[in-house]
Amino acid sequence: PPSPPPPSPPPPAPPPSLPPVGIAVETDASTPDSKTGRRRQRVLLDASQMTGDPASTLYDYADSISLDAQFHLVDTISGTALDQAKIIDLCESAAASATCAIGDGATTSELKLLQLLDRNDTIRGDPLLDASEIEGNGAGSGVTVSHANKVEIVARSVAILEEGQTLDELAANVTAENEQKITQLRENTKLQGNLAFTSLVMFPPRPPPSSPPTPPPSPPPPSPPPS
Repeated sequence: PPSPPPPSPPPPAPPPSLPPVGIAVETDASTPDSKTGRRRQRVLLDASQMTGDPASTLYDYADSISLDAQFHLVDTISGTALDQAKIIDLCESAAASATCAIGDGATTSELKLLQLLDRNDTIRGDPLLDASEIEGNGAGSGVTVSHANKVEIVARSVAILEEGQTLDELAANVTAENEQKITQLRENTKLQGNLAFTSLVMFPPRPPPSSPPTPPPSPPPPSPPPS
């Protein structure tokens, strides 16, 4: 009689469970009149009622509601052949221990100069640099500088992905929490303005585990002996 076929190979072992996945969500807000075509929009709230106040007022309230936030004053600089590196150097020289940066969408004819506020800084109501200083240091020509009493807020959170939760769900939860806290900040300080929020996941989710190797095909059953 023919031999019975060999038993089927055991199913491959399931892949090991993954450790929790961490994601960082950076939540920004934007004004309704932001230009289209920009990849990111940032929060701009009116700080005109806080001119002369210490920046620690904002940081202390943010700390009290566990909001990890940074606050930047924003100047708009227009002109010809604006040199971003020189303008940042001038900014950091003008304010002791200042950290300065150029906002998104900058060109050689217009840019946003961002000064990161330290707790010990005072919220100013005038531009940090004047046009003659920028031109005199070869950082541009035909320069105008304006300060519209705007403060930019960037809030950051780190969370852990729980079992059964997707990255999109986690990002949505963290973003909603930050939106609520930034709204609280505005309502309980002298900041003013409308909020419209966007979010950015700061690094992509880890790739799925590689599939287990495919087992080699089973050998064909032996042919029955001739009758």
